[in-house]
Amino acid sequence: MINLHEPIFDTEDENNVLEALRSSWVSTGGPFIDKFEKSFAEFIGVKHAISVCNGTIGLQLSIEALKIRYQVFKSFDIILPSLTFIATANAVVHSGGSAKFIDVDENSLQFSIENLRKYILSNYEYKADNKFWINRVTFNRLLAFMPVHIMGWSAAESHLLKGISEEFNLTILEDAAEALGTYNLDGSHIGNSSLAAIFSFNGNKILTTGGGGMITTNDSEFAKHLKHLSTTAKNDNLRFVHNEIGYNFRLVNLLAALGCSQLKKLKSRLVRKKEIFNLYSKFLNSSFLTLYKQQNCESNYWLNCVVFDSFNLREKALTTLIENNIQARPLWTPCHLQPAYKTNNNLLLKSTEDMWNRTLSLPSSPQILNEEVKMISDLILLSISGK
Repeated sequence: MINLHEPIFDTEDENNVLEALRSSWVSTGGPFIDKFEKSFAEFIGVKHAISVCNGTIGLQLSIEALKIRYQVFKSFDIILPSLTFIATANAVVHSGGSAKFIDVDENSLQFSIENLRKYILSNYEYKADNKFWINRVTFNRLLAFMPVHIMGWSAAESHLLKGISEEFNLTILEDAAEALGTYNLDGSHIGNSSLAAIFSFNGNKILTTGGGGMITTNDSEFAKHLKHLSTTAKNDNLRFVHNEIGYNFRLVNLLAALGCSQLKKLKSRLVRKKEIFNLYSKFLNSSFLTLYKQQNCESNYWLNCVVFDSFNLREKALTTLIENNIQARPLWTPCHLQPAYKTNNNLLLKSTEDMWNRTLSLPSSPQILNEEVKMISDLILLSISGK
């Protein structure tokens, strides 16, 4: 079986975990947590990194902290693309908000700045006295918008995200779960355009701790509050006094130990990921498909995606790969079509549905062999040769 994306562990990973285990620091305290957070912040190029138990929790915690900052105590809206893993929307709902879905750009997997602008102007009214936007129907405050950098590509160039944020006086929270190692064209790492960005260390990511995530920010006050909330908002460690209703959302030292050793190998893995992309580019030579690529960033090439000319061609390729014990995956069902979000099922998001129907993610593990990439490509081409 050739899997979609497998983790890589070595003796350094094992030794770090054993060191944490033998030290007895196995829970939400310990030296590896501080070390991992500091090293990760340096890699991203931000002032602060706050570790959490997974990426979804990182999104939720950031929203909760933002609510407190703006004193929002009732329902609110956050705008995000429908073409994302459902956890992005779930984090909004778990925080007491309403997820508002917009379409991606045509022939793109990514967040649309123009569709965001149109959606705000069509559905919200700006309250100049309070300096925020109100939903014309529900009267919910528009709290933020959330670009999602799916498949390791940039949702939008950093200056465009900053521009739309300033134009509408709106906070950005970036879902960068899949974008560790992706850079803007100006050389800055993804996640520097916003109040906060959230990364995932799930088992299928380039850097994995099995489970875990990280919030990055340059706002020192926000970082302090995030860490306080994530550790049950305890402000007296001796008598266990809590001045807010907090959360037990921290990463544990055992997993942080694994994160420290994984981070050391990230740069070399990014080199290999680009090599895999270039191999697929070389082998997938057909007028009936396109290997997905954007020009607005230097991607980490997390999952290589093929966009076929039609749904039927995509399904033929998918069937062939599965029959040959090769794991390939269509994109997630868009959020607006999910049974869990059935009130949104009447939305017409044409570009989102078009890309969802025609795109297939291919095996992209760093340890995949060159000849395996060639075999996968040959099977795809063979499957669609009769069209």
